[in-house]
Amino acid sequence: MFGYLLITHSIFRWLVIVQLLFALVYLIFHKYKKSIYSKKDFNLSLFTCLILNIQLILGILLFIKSPVAQAFWNNLNEAVKWREIRFFGLEHPTMMIIGVFLCNYFTYKSKKHIGTSNGFRYLLQKYYLILFFIFSSIPWSFSPLTSRPSFRIF
Repeated sequence: MFGYLLITHSIFRWLVIVQLLFALVYLIFHKYKKSIYSKKDFNLSLFTCLILNIQLILGILLFIKSPVAQAFWNNLNEAVKWREIRFFGLEHPTMMIIGVFLCNYFTYKSKKHIGTSNGFRYLLQKYYLILFFIFSSIPWSFSPLTSRPSFRIF
């Protein structure tokens, strides 16, 4: 079960990245076009949150089954000194939960901007913060500290 969760979570991360980048480009385009933030735009933000929430659920299930996370919590005093174990046992889940929470919160708050031109500006500013939390916590393949493969295969 752990292997399948790990593969699914790893593959789904690319859907999250693509959706976040698409939403960012969409917001930038409509902000500079001075479009009116509509219900359709709000629904796009909800879809982005849905993708992130699915990834969060996969991540929580993976965290429960992960031997690395279990090793971190079973040996907390020593594990905080090991960068990779600390990253997957504490830093990665915390930052991702914050990122997903912020996406849900700011999307909910953007509902009051429907019918105005401020919705795109509001969400664009917030998406930079969300992207910071999420992108800084992805275990990229090029990272010397928490290197993981970009694509896991079955």
